[in-house]
Amino acid sequence: MNFNLTSDPWIPVRWLSGHASSVSLNELFAKGSEIADLAVPPHERISILRLLVCIAQAAHGAPETSADWKGWDTGLESSVAGYLAKWKDHFHLMGEGMRFLQSPIEDDRDYPTAQIVFHFATGNTPTLLDHAGDDERSLAPAFIARALLVYQNHFVGGSLASKVKGNGPALKALHSLLIGGNLSATIILNCIDQETLQPGILGKPVWEGGGKSDYLARLAPCPCRLWLVKDGNRICIDQGTIYDEYETSAVRETSSTIITGKRAGIETKVLLRASPGKGIWRDLHCITVIQRGELHAPLTFRSHIEAQDDDLVSFWSGELIKAKDAKILDAVESVFTVPFQLFTPAGQARYQAGVKFSEEMSNRIYGAVKTYFATLKQESGPTESAKRHFWNTLDQQADILLTLLNGIGTPDDPMRSANFGEARDPWTVAVRAAADTAYEQTCPRGNPRQYEAYAAGLRVLRPLPKKSKSTTRKTIPAIADT
Repeated sequence: MNFNLTSDPWIPVRWLSGHASSVSLNELFAKGSEIADLAVPPHERISILRLLVCIAQAAHGAPETSADWKGWDTGLESSVAGYLAKWKDHFHLMGEGMRFLQSPIEDDRDYPTAQIVFHFATGNTPTLLDHAGDDERSLAPAFIARALLVYQNHFVGGSLASKVKGNGPALKALHSLLIGGNLSATIILNCIDQETLQPGILGKPVWEGGGKSDYLARLAPCPCRLWLVKDGNRICIDQGTIYDEYETSAVRETSSTIITGKRAGIETKVLLRASPGKGIWRDLHCITVIQRGELHAPLTFRSHIEAQDDDLVSFWSGELIKAKDAKILDAVESVFTVPFQLFTPAGQARYQAGVKFSEEMSNRIYGAVKTYFATLKQESGPTESAKRHFWNTLDQQADILLTLLNGIGTPDDPMRSANFGEARDPWTVAVRAAADTAYEQTCPRGNPRQYEAYAAGLRVLRPLPKKSKSTTRKTIPAIADT
């Protein structure tokens, strides 16, 4: 099978004209200004865009500082075209010679290639038509190319690769990627300057012999040694490069966000992760911290924020979520267009206060539902169902909180000096309405006992304002003269 990633179409894209198709690496870089975006699921988007950034910076280098992006992309198309022509032999999917992200393996054991596809059921958990019994499942070369790239980026271990140690360097983080007006602009916005990255870290891709501490080598990684056999329908696997964990690595994942977390009860720096059932919008105040000296925001955000529009900034966030036993739980993604004020300390503080207020209301819902069912002498109630109803409602209204960032510190500030929960600002109204609806849906009022329980829970959901601690002076009534 003759298939080369530079000349054969394998990357699904959506064009600005509205139609969709698949393109090769050569066509993607040559016509990137005509392509709106990639048309792939979250885990493929992360993997493919990392590869595109790797190729762009391997071919064209990196500006010295974040102030040098203007004009940096001049001649990028010709640089990439020459680079891909030079290294074309390293982008073969099959063949006896060099292959893309593969190394020969002296092992007679092989596995169905379908087993490296995360969204396919395998082993003892098949689904209807997901596997064809004992027959070999035939996969298209373009599909295999994407599956191989994704597996190297998001390697999670498991029985298939029990002898492979370590994880893929792109796995354990929520990735945030800036979005441009077309795919070429998106690629450039996710490149990084040398000063922000740290001088001397850029390095080389793996096909040029880059090491595990080279930034470009980690963008297209090889935690596994893979080798396709039998026309790509089966695959061999062995130990590849063991990448350092974040805490000991000199290279930080440039699209990840750092927060302060706890490990064994000790506060430490960890990468922000997505959680099933938790909207990514609840962590925007962490993702957008770009102030120098602070660790939070992705490095690419810091590298390009000075060149962003002072009005709105667009970015994508997503992750392939896995459990501790290497099982895939979910793939999540969100696209945000946020006001520039969210990248300022004042904007982050207000947004965080809005999220905190909604979390407080979520806790009140839990307490109210629990009180309702306790009053009815029932041991437990659907507290989690009520909270899901609440958060699902707010997930559709998160843009209300973003609108309250406009005009911070000016006479047009919609909040002025009020705090969330104290006034009838749009976010306070939306959060309380969502809480009321969740409580109404969970706690019915069909008889006197339920009315009594409803009232008890309502006192938890909407507690009365605390009485003032100030004391009043007692007065003695005057006795009228007789």
